[in-house]
Amino acid sequence: MRTIVFIMWRKPIAQGLMRKLGDDQTLQLIFEPDYDIADTIIRSSGAHLALIEVAESGDNDTSRCLALCVRLRRETPECKLLLMCPEKDRFSVAHAVNAKRDRLIDDFVFYDSSADYLASKLMSL
Repeated sequence: MRTIVFIMWRKPIAQGLMRKLGDDQTLQLIFEPDYDIADTIIRSSGAHLALIEVAESGDNDTSRCLALCVRLRRETPECKLLLMCPEKDRFSVAHAVNAKRDRLIDDFVFYDSSADYLASKLMSL
């Protein structure tokens, strides 16, 4: 069984993805809005993949999410990391590109990606 953890505060997006992927009996899907315990949830669940949302405002910004990715790469190197960032925030996009180039994350997507695209991206990693 593959485990996917959604680290995000946008619950409707996580719920939509969980509905889209929910029929697959080989998946365990976990939603976690608390970024402070994200690494613990990922470790304890044996997650294969984490979708981490970079918030447009507030505490869960690009810097914090990338710091989380550094910890996850060190502590759970087998877990694939997919960063979701705002397409209009040049700072976030530049850092996502650099993080992928530096293999800190496996890939990134933008907020405006369709649910079908996000689901297929999650299944392909």
